[in-house]
This record gives sequence, structure tokens and C-alpha cells, in this order.
Amino acid sequence: MWRLLLGLIAAVALFAPTLSPSTASGGGTASPQLAFARAGDVWTIGADGKGARILLHGGYSPSWSPDGSRLAFVSNRSGDEEIYVARADGTGVTRLTSLPGPDLSPAWSSDGRRIAWSRRAEIWTMSASGAGKLRLVPRAKAWHEHYSPTWNGPAIVYSSSRAGAFNTELYRVPAKRLTFTKGSDGVLGDDSMPDFSPDGRRIVFTSNRDQQGEVYVMNADGTGQKRLTRRPGDDWAPHFSRDGKRIAFTQLPGTIWTMNADGTGLRRLTAGTDADWR
Repeated sequence: MWRLLLGLIAAVALFAPTLSPSTASGGGTASPQLAFARAGDVWTIGADGKGARILLHGGYSPSWSPDGSRLAFVSNRSGDEEIYVARADGTGVTRLTSLPGPDLSPAWSSDGRRIAWSRRAEIWTMSASGAGKLRLVPRAKAWHEHYSPTWNGPAIVYSSSRAGAFNTELYRVPAKRLTFTKGSDGVLGDDSMPDFSPDGRRIVFTSNRDQQGEVYVMNADGTGQKRLTRRPGDDWAPHFSRDGKRIAFTQLPGTIWTMNADGTGLRRLTAGTDADWR
């Protein structure tokens, strides 16, 4: 399920309709508040939907550092999916990984000193400079796949197929299971793509337990699960805003929406995927 989904998101990023920065922004000059992927590039846009512009050519899955000064992202400009980092203005692009990949899903630690990511379906961490690479969650079995880490203080939560080859659930490092949605090759029950709220008390995530991808939220210990979206179509990759009051997510095949943290105030923002707040 995960490899199919990642392939779909990458395809959307590569082939979604491209607007010129001037057309997308409508001439606005709003400061960027979200980064997102469109047509194989990393863009920024204000939370009001104005000021869209290309920030980096060749990249997807952007992730802002906690202070908003740097942006980690994935690019295959070297021939394989690798993790890169750049300054907030798109300059100073530096490659952080060079091991056989793919390297996916970068996420910053709360202090901005380290980055967690998925390398060959295992969870790894490294310093923000790319040094000190450490395999944190290995694949105990060949069919295990670990993806999309999110970090809050010392805690890391991630998606994993440890429960079954056709059942993705959420775990806290090293292997404390947080969700228990039953799934199989014939029954949808995948919980994935977690993101911590800024205060660390809640986790927003995607689940298809109700036969399509929807956005859910729960307490950090896995209790109090609540569905936030109830619309036709699949909603994926939710991310909390830095103040915890709003959530951005992707409706497949490639539209970014925002809403209040309680699920109200839905708003279509722009075409794209992988939105992350600055």
C-alpha cells in the first residue's frame, strides 16, 4: 500500500498542471506560510492562498525546520531519491544522504538539530548537517515497511506494516503500537502519515478504515481518536500549523486544503501535494 501511495504522490508532483508564479500568485506578495510540491518542484504559498511561487526546482515532500530558516526535501536530481536541505529562500541547497536509497519523508526534531527519515523502508536519523546517521527502526522481517516519521521532543511516531503486510499502523519508537485498526489485503484499515501538534499532545494522521482516506486526530498515546474529514475522495498527509490551530492536507490526486484543527472551516488552497507549514 505504501509503495503504491508514494508512487502516486510522486507522479502527481511530477505531472500536475503547472502555473507560472505570477499567474498562481495573482500578483500578490504575501509572505510564504506553507511549502508544497507541484509539477516536480517545491513551491511556497501564503495560508490565504496568495503569493504562490516556485522555491526549488526538482523536489517534493518539503519539511520546514522548527525556526523556519531551512527546508528539507526529497529530490532525485542525483538519480535516486535523496534528502536535501536548503535555506528558506531556496539557496544553499545541500545533499544530506548519498547511501543507496530511496530516502523519503524527512522530518525535523523539535530543536532543529536532527532529521528523521525513511531509508529503504527503515527509520533513520541524522544531524541537520547530514552527519551521525543512525538506523533507528530496522526491518525485522523482509515485508516490514516503516515510513513517515514525526518528531516531538524525544518521541518519534511513524507508520509501519509491522502488524501485517497489508495493515499499516502507527507506532512510537521503538515499537509501541498506538493504533489497532484491523486491516488485510481485502479489508481497508491502514493508519499512516502522522504529524504531532506543536504542543505534542495530539497526532493528526490519515486512515482509510471507513473505505476512503480521511483525516483523523488522536491523543499522543493513541486514545481519543476522532475523524475530522467526511467528504468524497481520499485525504492524505495532514500537517498541523505551527500554532496548532489549523491543519493542511492533500486531497488526491493533488489538491491542498486547509481546515481548523477541529475539522471546521474547510478551504481549498491550491493544486499540489505534500503541504507543510512554516
